[in-house]
Amino acid sequence: MATRHTLGVAASTLALAASCLVGALPASASTSATFPASVSIAAAPSASALPTDAEIQEAKKNKDSTNAMIARIEASLASSRAELQRVETEAAEAQESLLSAGEERDLRTAEAEKAVKQLDYAKTYLAQSRKDLGAIASDIYRNGAGTSTLGLLLDDNKEGDLFYKAATIDALSEQQVQSVNTAAEAEALVSAWQEYADAAQSAAEEAAANYDSAAATANSTLNTYESAVEPEKKLRNELIGHLATLQQKEEAEVRKAVEKKEAKEQEAALEEAIATEDTTEVPEEKPAAVQPLAVAEPQELEPTDSEDEPTVKPKAVELDTLTPTAMPEPPKAEPTKTPEPQPTKTAEPTPEPTKTAEPKPTKTAEPKPTKTAEPKPTKTAEPKPTKTAEPKPTPKPTPKPEPTKTAEPEPEPQPDTGRSYSAAIAWALKTADDPSKYYVYGGNGPNAFDCSSFSQRAFSQSGISLPRTSTQQFFSAPQYVSLSNLRPGDLVFSSSNGGSSFYHVAIYIGNGNVVHARNPNAGISVTPLSWVNNLYSKAARY
Repeated sequence: MATRHTLGVAASTLALAASCLVGALPASASTSATFPASVSIAAAPSASALPTDAEIQEAKKNKDSTNAMIARIEASLASSRAELQRVETEAAEAQESLLSAGEERDLRTAEAEKAVKQLDYAKTYLAQSRKDLGAIASDIYRNGAGTSTLGLLLDDNKEGDLFYKAATIDALSEQQVQSVNTAAEAEALVSAWQEYADAAQSAAEEAAANYDSAAATANSTLNTYESAVEPEKKLRNELIGHLATLQQKEEAEVRKAVEKKEAKEQEAALEEAIATEDTTEVPEEKPAAVQPLAVAEPQELEPTDSEDEPTVKPKAVELDTLTPTAMPEPPKAEPTKTPEPQPTKTAEPTPEPTKTAEPKPTKTAEPKPTKTAEPKPTKTAEPKPTKTAEPKPTPKPTPKPEPTKTAEPEPEPQPDTGRSYSAAIAWALKTADDPSKYYVYGGNGPNAFDCSSFSQRAFSQSGISLPRTSTQQFFSAPQYVSLSNLRPGDLVFSSSNGGSSFYHVAIYIGNGNVVHARNPNAGISVTPLSWVNNLYSKAARY
């Protein structure tokens, strides 16, 4: 049975507006959001949708008029319900965009702050290098270098800079040359980090502007939704009352019949989504959370621990990627083995033993055959005695996939590696039954949640980490399943654009039911799967 937690409209509006403006935003990264240039504000329900008492009395005079008025009222009920769903969807989509915009803003701001810090490091690194070059100049002078050479080294006012001139001096020692190269590297890093910092700051400013626009849209659509709820409820109640009068039935009986009819329509929508699941293809390339900057990030620098004075140096590059390139270096030393044939010429009686000793060069050649030979024995050894004997028991598991295809729940545990959703579902159900827990757009708990923060918190109880937004939760899933093959723990989603993005997520708990944070008025509750509007035909399985 569905449970429902509601929040007063005035309290909801106040809390939600505060949430939109202050908004607890996530620290993780989502698909860059697009924001509408304008916001459509839903007007209050039209008075013409509600027939007057005089019209109702006139319609009761004959059967045809009565049937016509009943049809009009039923159409008004459907229109009212659709309008409420529309403004609710717009508000949810706007909040999803706001969350994405907040993530991008935070990420771009962090990138800009990091770039400014790295630029300062690069400038410090350059100052250190200049100081080292000054010491080189002093050393040249003490060792009797000509004033022209010294002047060339120290003059950096002309078109050719200090580092280029210093690099052209042949008299420098190897260590001094290294200092000159370091100085050139430092100058390049300053230039690179300056370019990157400019790009990062520009992107941060743009992201902040996008966030402000998204916040304005979210606040506007939220106000529209909240202001439409009570009038639509009132209109619905009055329409049902008129319908009961025309049908000469109790209002409770008519209300139940209307709800039953709406439930059938929702079931039909679910069946339609299931019917399209075979033709629905999830994009192979998942949308990036936030697009990288157009400028590549330069090598990072870091401060060093120094007792004398603080210094800066480039961060050490991880050697994992360099070790394979270092491996071919030993063969380069093989030419040093060419002097070996020279003693063989002086000691010609011993060439035969030397040929026996020639395994040394053959050792250098051995890695080549061994690399080629290693796969050959392994391939030959695999099918021969041992692995050909092993496949005899393996044919037994091979027929197993055939029954698993008929009973799809059996192969499903394979990607999950024994993962359990029991803790996640237990927490979600407990939270739905807790009257102190409620729905707030952008809420991150511990008491107020929106749909994606609710599923995120629930899955964390089972040790499963989910991204923050509904769109991220769908596209980050390792596996997708059809609605006809759902099992407890799968996530189902709502989309109004065919799956390009998602604005709602719910947790499937079995028996055709889901638990989800629905909206500010319905709260956190358990409902039939068919109650999820704009249900997408693929579910996510983590």
